[in-house]
Order: sequence, then C-alpha cells, then structure tokens
Amino acid sequence: MQVTLTLTRLHEPDALLQDVLAHLSRQTGVTGEILLIEQKEDSSIDPEALSNADWTCRTVKKRLPGLSAARNLSIEESRHDHILFCDADALAHPGWAAAMHRALLDPKVAVVGSRILPCWNGTPPLLARANVVRDQYSLYDLGEETLEVARVVGAGFGLDRTKFPEEMRFDEYLGRRDGRLFGGEESDLCQRVSALGGKILYVGDAVVEHVIQPERLRTSWILKRLYYAGYGRGNAGGQPNPSRRPNAADWLSLPLVLPPYALGWLAARLSRK
Repeated sequence: MQVTLTLTRLHEPDALLQDVLAHLSRQTGVTGEILLIEQKEDSSIDPEALSNADWTCRTVKKRLPGLSAARNLSIEESRHDHILFCDADALAHPGWAAAMHRALLDPKVAVVGSRILPCWNGTPPLLARANVVRDQYSLYDLGEETLEVARVVGAGFGLDRTKFPEEMRFDEYLGRRDGRLFGGEESDLCQRVSALGGKILYVGDAVVEHVIQPERLRTSWILKRLYYAGYGRGNAGGQPNPSRRPNAADWLSLPLVLPPYALGWLAARLSRK
C-alpha cells in the first residue's frame, strides 16, 4: 500500500518549505505521493522537481478560508487512503512515514500521531519549560514507545480515510483561519473517531522536528496563542485537556499563562450564548 504525504503552506517562507519538502521526498520504507496545498499565489516552489523513484510530488493551488478546509481538500485529492499530514514548518525524520503507515495497518487504528520535537530558531524562552507552553508550539514528546492516546497534535499526524469515513473530515470552524491562531481540529476529529470505537495511537518512533521561528519566541506570541487555545477549548466545550501532566514550570508560570487562556475561554463561552 502507498501513502499520501500532504502539507499546506500558509505563511511559511520558501526556503523553509523547500527544506520540508526535501525531507518528505527522502522518506524510506514506503512510497507514494507528496501533495502540497499551496496558498501563496506568487510561490517560487516547484514540488514536482523533487519527484523521484519513490515519491511523485504535485501541487494544488487554491485559496481557502483556513487550515481545516485545506486538510479536507487533501483528503479529497489524495490518491491513497493512508494520508499523513505534516506542517509546512516540520522536518520529518527519514523513517517517519513508514512508522506511521505501519501503525495504520492495524484494522482498529484510525488516527496516528508523531513524536514532535523542537527545532529552535533562536534561544528558547524560559516559558517553554512549561508543558502548557510547549503545547502551544505543537510539541508532543511521550517517549519512543507506541501508546494509545486520546488525541494527536497537528505538526505530524495521519489517518486512514477508509475507517469511519463519515468522520474523516475536519470541522472548518476550528483550526487556523482568518489569520487567527485557532486550534482544536485534530482533537475534535479524534474525539469523534474514538466515540465510534476507533483507536488513536502515538507512534514514538515516527519523529518530526517542529521549526520554531524567531517571532514565536516572543512572550507576546505565546500569550496570543494561549488566548486562542482558551477560545478553542471554550468553543468546543468541556474542561482544559493538556497532553501531559503539569510540571514545576507550569505552576511557576501560572500567573502569566492563565489570564490569556481564561480570557479566551470566557470570550468563546459568551459568544455561544
């Protein structure tokens, strides 16, 4: 079976996107296609030039209202049923696609997630020691084992669109859109699939490195991201659901990180009334 490796370029610079595509084209142990959903009209990137004996690269250029809509287009456009999503600023290790594909071969497994490590483009802020802040960077490190989990993280994950096909769509009200840092679309998908009996796996030997750009090292960006994280949770309903238990840094940073999250949560709850 072959796989589709897909990514959506939102605002990432050409040089970074070129590096991401090169990493995807060097995946080993599985073959298929690389599908770029290109949002930039004046792009100088030519993914087709990266095609080789194992990977056929192609581009779909279409302006879309948000990341969830682009991911839904990827599911529709994919030539293969195992679809692996990689952020346009995430560098996949050579065995990433093969490990994810193997996990999806289990008939009970519908969604899989990667181990996501940071690639800091600058000095990491002290706040990044807190797990709640690492979540805002889409980092997800539960070790090298394969574990059953409640959700995956968007920088590197995959699904089998033949399993629970009626649920294999992303809520386009969630996720990044209109220049705002909304999230929650992967968690929403996992929740719906899990409710129908599908398994969600974290695959510890499938690794991507998430490139953290310099502007995201600023405290202002972290607080803005926390606001939208709170908004997303308030919109989805329920209580906060961190991927890991709080550590000492979480408790120390609480006076700074809690207010923007709480404001976002409150704004979402009020907007629903």
